[in-house]
Amino acid sequence: MNSRNLFYVRNLQAKFYFKKNEIVRSLFFLENYLFSLPKQTEEILVIKLRVKWIYDQIKVDNFTNELTTNFIVFKDSILKEKILTFIDYFSQTLEEKKIENIFKTFQKLNKEFNSIISFSGSNFLSSVYFQFFQYMYKEDFKNRNELQNFFSNSRLKINDHFEKVFIKTFLKFFLKKKKKISKTIYLFYLLICFFNKNESNFS
Repeated sequence: MNSRNLFYVRNLQAKFYFKKNEIVRSLFFLENYLFSLPKQTEEILVIKLRVKWIYDQIKVDNFTNELTTNFIVFKDSILKEKILTFIDYFSQTLEEKKIENIFKTFQKLNKEFNSIISFSGSNFLSSVYFQFFQYMYKEDFKNRNELQNFFSNSRLKINDHFEKVFIKTFLKFFLKKKKKISKTIYLFYLLICFFNKNESNFS
């Protein structure tokens, strides 16, 4: 896989934290593939079929095509079970319409996601808020006021610097200004935060 197959935040994390961790790099690839599906088509049945297809291919150890060859590291029986659970949780989000229900499912998805990272030997924890906002951003969620209202009183606990900067830019640009977060904008604020020990408020 190359960097184009990863979300730009995950690409940075992969380069800085997981250069030799093929399990996590493949997990990031799978996450990007799944989270990008709703943007590719509005037909929920088509999305479900694609999710079911990737689920079945991993389940039966079919890693022979261009896409699934990236998941051959998931052959371990324990790891495979975790991966399939992760995919199943994602599939459940497709059935939900309310923000609060989608987020509840993402909490379970995130827990499984982090358990896979732990299984790989890393103590890195990805934030559920980052995963949720990443998904909403990729899906180009239209009801941004609903999103803003739901998280208005939330205390967002973010451990990773790359994820923290994305969330701040997400809240500033995507929710408030209804603008896309280009890679250039993200990297600009990432540099500001790296050079500012107190971190920028993006005001």
